[in-house]
Amino acid sequence: MVTISRREKVKKAVGYSFLYLFLIALGAVFVFPYVFMISRGLMTAQRAEDVIMHFFPDRVMFSNYIHAFSDGGYGMPLVHSLWLSALNAFAVPFSSLLAAYAFTRLNWIGKKFIFAFMLGTVMLPGVVTQVPLYVMYNDFGMLNTYLPLFLPNLLFGGAMNVFLARQFMLSQPAEVFESASIDGAGPFRSFVTIAMPLSKTIVIYLAVSVFMGVWGDYYTPSIYLKQVESAMRPFAYALYRNLWSDENLYHPEYIFSACTILSLVPTLCYAFFQKYLVQGISTVGLKG
Repeated sequence: MVTISRREKVKKAVGYSFLYLFLIALGAVFVFPYVFMISRGLMTAQRAEDVIMHFFPDRVMFSNYIHAFSDGGYGMPLVHSLWLSALNAFAVPFSSLLAAYAFTRLNWIGKKFIFAFMLGTVMLPGVVTQVPLYVMYNDFGMLNTYLPLFLPNLLFGGAMNVFLARQFMLSQPAEVFESASIDGAGPFRSFVTIAMPLSKTIVIYLAVSVFMGVWGDYYTPSIYLKQVESAMRPFAYALYRNLWSDENLYHPEYIFSACTILSLVPTLCYAFFQKYLVQGISTVGLKG
């Protein structure tokens, strides 16, 4: 019978103690900015803008969250970000699934070449395409409109999203589609009645990922929405502009309250849909 000596037990306990202390310290480093942000959002204006770092509010001002959107000018930007994020969250899975279905279930000339070419665009940095896209949108009169923020995703979900959807569809049994074809179902009917219901996991994964990405995006609106009114800016971009401008909308307590809401939405998305996010990653295998 193998026995553990007292020295080994102490060594094991000390090792676990240091591990737990390290994890607690690491967690505190990540949690501190959020706690600081929430605390500042509940302070009075004078205490929030004080150069001295106050960790706790002198008076808890829950009204800051209401005034940030009613008086602080973040109400309409919040609405614009919600519908833009929701529209992209719908458009990307739909367009990605359509392309993935064409790459997996339909036979057409040049399919492998076009897929390889599309996949090669993933290696291109995003900034490389910004100049030609800006020129194209300018020529079509789309600058300072919302079209550049959702039209590309409506027409094409992105190479990586199409790749993930394709890999997921390859795991679906081909016999089901063959049976539907024998029964007289066309490609579109097979896509709607078979492919989409079987792709629930990847649809939710793509929708949540895209929603969180668009929700916190300030870079893209900063390129295409430079000359719109402040009420027309998306939420994250409105916060960015107010932080670095002399506009009258600047109130530190309002900004911290708005930042709390901005960070709360992705947190809730992950909390409610983490099962689908994990399944979406784990079920997408590298199949040919």
